[in-house]
Amino acid sequence: MNRQTHNGGWRTAAVACLLLFGSEAVRADNLKIENARVAPRDAETAAVTFDISWSNSWHWASFHDAAWVFFKVRADAKGDWQPVRLVADKVVNPTGYAAGDGTPFEFVVPGGDDGFVGMFVRRAEDGRGAVASRSVTAVWDFTANQGVEKDLKKVRIQAFGIEMVYVAEGPFCLGSGGTTELNMFHSFTGKDENTPPHRVTGAGAIPTGRQKGRLWAKGIALPDGGEIPAAFPNGYVAFYCMKQPYFTQEIYAGFLNTITAEQAKGHYYTDYQGVAIKRSGQLPNYAYAASAPSERCPWLSWADGAAVAAWAGLRPMTELEYEKAIRGSQTPSPVYDATPSYWGVADVNSGSIYERPISAGKAVGLRFTGTHGRGTPTLPADWPSDVGCVTFRGAQFGLRYYSPSHHLTSGRVNALTVHADRKNHPFAGWRGVRTAPAGDTAMKPAAGPPEPQAARPIARLESPVRADGVLDEWGAPTFSLREVGDVFPVYRRFVPFDYYGRLLAPWQGPGDVSAKVYLGSDGEALCVAAHVTDDRNSNTKTGEEISRGDALQMGLVTADGVHWKIGTALTNEGVVFHQWEGKGDTLVKTVRRAVTRDAKAAVTRYELRLPLAALRLKPGAEFGVNIVIFDDDDGDENVYWLQMAPGLIDPVNTKLYPRFVLEK
Repeated sequence: MNRQTHNGGWRTAAVACLLLFGSEAVRADNLKIENARVAPRDAETAAVTFDISWSNSWHWASFHDAAWVFFKVRADAKGDWQPVRLVADKVVNPTGYAAGDGTPFEFVVPGGDDGFVGMFVRRAEDGRGAVASRSVTAVWDFTANQGVEKDLKKVRIQAFGIEMVYVAEGPFCLGSGGTTELNMFHSFTGKDENTPPHRVTGAGAIPTGRQKGRLWAKGIALPDGGEIPAAFPNGYVAFYCMKQPYFTQEIYAGFLNTITAEQAKGHYYTDYQGVAIKRSGQLPNYAYAASAPSERCPWLSWADGAAVAAWAGLRPMTELEYEKAIRGSQTPSPVYDATPSYWGVADVNSGSIYERPISAGKAVGLRFTGTHGRGTPTLPADWPSDVGCVTFRGAQFGLRYYSPSHHLTSGRVNALTVHADRKNHPFAGWRGVRTAPAGDTAMKPAAGPPEPQAARPIARLESPVRADGVLDEWGAPTFSLREVGDVFPVYRRFVPFDYYGRLLAPWQGPGDVSAKVYLGSDGEALCVAAHVTDDRNSNTKTGEEISRGDALQMGLVTADGVHWKIGTALTNEGVVFHQWEGKGDTLVKTVRRAVTRDAKAAVTRYELRLPLAALRLKPGAEFGVNIVIFDDDDGDENVYWLQMAPGLIDPVNTKLYPRFVLEK
């Protein structure tokens, strides 16, 4: 987005329905950067001031979006455009940077050899919704630009922005453990039919090959007995990812307008980009204008996208980063491997676009070390130069011979078997990234997929639980659910779109729904309680339907494999307890339960006393427990939930339940 100025002025069900609800609706969040201007600051620096706004912004702890903002200047009306080099004395909120008048913003300025070419602008406080501020200020080292130090009054400046999403540092899995995705990554076991996900646990080299425990792939092979080098961006380290899988028309027009006529010649084709980007004037002074500025620019080759990324100070994404950007730290499921992004990255698994990340199955791709562009269209030396370096990812229904089940998040397709580049597909994607700079200490690593763990003790309570909903007999909670990473389904975390593109309100923060959960034992019963902050309690259901409204649902698996699935809710007909799974009806007859509501405090309290004899639990025996808090905000049915761990909501997997043992 730019304005030029003078200074001063979800396998079966999922695949069957994927065409309908593969992802969030394609959208733009209307990033606008306007009124860029320059003012002298000292003998070497100047203040660059601009106005910025966009819709559908969010910041919940380490989950956030941001705008990547960068500038181009020229000394006067006849000079060549040059990238601006920023000045920063620290990574976060450097001296001289100011949020202006409006939304409180903070600034992240990457440094280093390929740094200072732009900055991330993000919310300074937790929240979601539209953001806007006037007179936001950055600091420019004008001595790095030829000619401009002579007369700042003649300087012309353009400001550009690209919407980004933060993908936190942490472990993640490659491959879903499925069988239909083409060429998918997996951990090698020696059995062709056994393709478990492979977990990436660090930023170092990843051993590859047909040796047990190494990363392997069903096709587009990795080095056998080799490795993915440590320098290849493998997704473990935090990075910012473009929110959309395309450059907008406005960004592409700005790119063409601020590179030389000779450079633009190789990136503008009248019969292709020309349908969206209109060219006027005469060589060498062509001017380019976007027909629909906020919409995607069509017909971009891989090389076109790479040039724009270099010019913008970004870099290509790798296919390992691609899986991390969608799956996040979730435990993969082959049934639901076509999900929206864990982090909020838009338009993934959409069926309308395929993406072109750098391949780990190509020798030329493995030479990529993650250097960022330096503000010009010249590609850094480690970047591949053409589409032969990529592996095609994403569910793209226009591809012959392939079905949706071949793709999902894990599927990998060679360039030779798809419409690979310009002249064949108007909307092939290009999603750039930038490695998050060290020094942003407020951003915490993400938790990885659940691992086998030692069973946690459930303490013996000093007195019996009354199961009256008062909760005064409880001490500290066993765990809390109040972070955006606890919210599912993931498309309800950030933006107001569901699978169908309908406008639905997402989670609004801990005041919307959050919970403190308690586990204990009085020697005769397993006791469970939850203090749930919920702005509205609603449950119009009965019997097995109670989980469709505000409710607490619990899964418990015993050492002998009996799975109990139970729940309770405050409904229009009073407190209801239901057993979906279990052994016999003794528990239903003997359970004591209470659900109370304090409307003024917006709190619902749940309390259960579950006799050990009914559950066939004994002190000292290990068992698994999982808890989900459902939230119904519209009076119809639950729209999202908080979960203690995966495995209770479909697909059920009791191996993922946290392990506990009753103290004797």
